Amino acid sequence: MKKLLSFTLIVVATWTWSWPFETAQSAEFFVGVDSRSTPFDAPSGDGGGAYPDNPNHNRLTLLFHHGNHFHGIGSYSYSGTAATPMLLDTNGNNRIPETYTNLEPLPLLPGSGAYTGKAATNYVSGLEYSNLEMANVQSLSGVDDVLFNSSGGRWNGSFDEAHIHLQVLGVSSSDLKIGTPTEPDAFQFADQHVGNGNEMFSLTPVLWVDQSAPVGHYWAEFQLVDLSGNFGNSGRFFFDVQHVPEPTTLAVGLIGVLGMVVSQRPRSCRV
Repeated sequence: MKKLLSFTLIVVATWTWSWPFETAQSAEFFVGVDSRSTPFDAPSGDGGGAYPDNPNHNRLTLLFHHGNHFHGIGSYSYSGTAATPMLLDTNGNNRIPETYTNLEPLPLLPGSGAYTGKAATNYVSGLEYSNLEMANVQSLSGVDDVLFNSSGGRWNGSFDEAHIHLQVLGVSSSDLKIGTPTEPDAFQFADQHVGNGNEMFSLTPVLWVDQSAPVGHYWAEFQLVDLSGNFGNSGRFFFDVQHVPEPTTLAVGLIGVLGMVVSQRPRSCRV
């Protein structure tokens, strides 16, 4: 409870947006296709040596913008020895916020319009990972060429033929729903069309609960799928969110400002 209260105070301090759904100037998440064909090596503890291939080659990948490079989120991976590998449809870096950061789950906060009476994800200025917009990586070409061509051009290849959908594989509780900025129930009956590879597409999933839902941590599991069959589906990945008690006083918000300053972390990369 103490940890949850502390997080609530921090959320109040950063609550400076306007609804519905302010958009960040630059997306944090992108969709691309992995062009790397060179295999990775097995861990030294498993004897080392090259695995048979890169299991993500020619697969859709969710990419997180980390300055001058990307983090692949929930990519396929191998475990075990190079001689007898086990293929996994995700990897150790498959959660948002990324586990290594030790950040709290993304806040679910009071909405308006279609989200009146609900607590939902939304972009918060300065809060890393909070802009859940998923954009075509090709939209970076000529805009941020350092990022676009990072990792030796691993993610900058064309995937025009792709017909991309975002699929919900599971949720931690029936209280958690997924929608879009204008349609709270968009994912209730079908996965959502993200876009075709030759389009400068953009899709923002919105995770939400009713305000009356239990306070606490929720998660949703996703996968990017290519209905054209030209590219492999992505690995599985998760978004972690937190339904927090609704703050009631300005004093609480002021305390939150102090909590936020104390909690600032350096932007380091460990994956």
